[in-house]
Amino acid sequence: MVIDFNISKADFVEHYQGKKPLLIKNAFKVTQAFSWADANQIIERSSVESDDFKILHNGLVPKGEYVETFYDVGMVRHRLIKSAVYERMKNGATLIANKIVNEPKVHAFARQVAQFTGRQTVSSAYAAFGRQASFQTHWDTRDIFSIQLIGRKRWFVYEPSFNDPLYMQQSKDLEHDYPCPAEPCMDFVLEPGDVLYLPRGWWHNPLPFEEETFHLSIGTFPAVVLEYVQWSMQQQLPALLAARKAMSTFEHDRENLLQLASQFAGLIMDPDQYGRFMEAFDKAQRVDTPLAIDLLGNAGIKQLPDDVGLQLSANSTLSVARNYLIANGTRVNLDEQALLLVRSIEQSPGIRLDELLARLPEMDPAKLRALVFELCHQDIFELIRC
Repeated sequence: MVIDFNISKADFVEHYQGKKPLLIKNAFKVTQAFSWADANQIIERSSVESDDFKILHNGLVPKGEYVETFYDVGMVRHRLIKSAVYERMKNGATLIANKIVNEPKVHAFARQVAQFTGRQTVSSAYAAFGRQASFQTHWDTRDIFSIQLIGRKRWFVYEPSFNDPLYMQQSKDLEHDYPCPAEPCMDFVLEPGDVLYLPRGWWHNPLPFEEETFHLSIGTFPAVVLEYVQWSMQQQLPALLAARKAMSTFEHDRENLLQLASQFAGLIMDPDQYGRFMEAFDKAQRVDTPLAIDLLGNAGIKQLPDDVGLQLSANSTLSVARNYLIANGTRVNLDEQALLLVRSIEQSPGIRLDELLARLPEMDPAKLRALVFELCHQDIFELIRC
């Protein structure tokens, strides 16, 4: 299930990311996509008791109407009341599973989006069979890649009236002051195999056709300036004397506040401070790589099969230009050979080990195999197996 974004990363960043929508028709082969068997399994394995799992039908359906709690050999468990779910779906409801994890097919799509954007991702799934919209026309507070897997949806997209909203700036709370434009700027049908990129803040309303539909929404999460300022305040502000002064009146405190503002402005404009924040941001991210205890936990195995695929266990690779990689909370300094290896995998995510050996003839094959094995063992590289 390889996505052809049909645009280079550089062109996407320059012309689209955070700027305007991008519709990619026939981005992947539908025959390799999801079936309803896949969708049902994802739904069944979701934490149905969580607020991240919901059914919408003329509003949010109360959890107690379709989830039961029971004791199973002394353990509290939760399960869907299937008859209630079926009845709601037949009558036009939309089922939503947010924050999907440990689902290989969803993970495969999400990793491609993460590698393309250099950003952390969160995945959601939407299933419906009627004509009723899941939500009113709204904006999202994260950029999304909508991946249509089964059926179709008609999308109406409107230009933003409130640019770059943050998570606490929901459209339902601000639409009175920042209403949706009257006319859409895009009106199209998303079909199986299509992908839509939509920046945060763009109003949209996807409508089903009274037929089966299932799609993924992959949200991307970059660092934002507010987080940088908050981090800098928490990390550095207590060290500034002006920040520790007692307050009384504005007239009395004016000069001290001016001094603090000047010092803090200098702090956040320091490239080293900026770099420390970005490194801390990257170190906090984790990639849920598939477990491989049969290969990496078996003392009898010393090298990987030639047909195993490899990709970096990282979202952002900007640090590679500075000769190190941050992956799953670990900073790895890269010598000349490791740098060649990492750059080859960065340029071709999913590259097979035998292809990697052929691409790097200047490296000793035994040393390359040993290095790959160790970096997989340390969860710096992710294994991909068919």
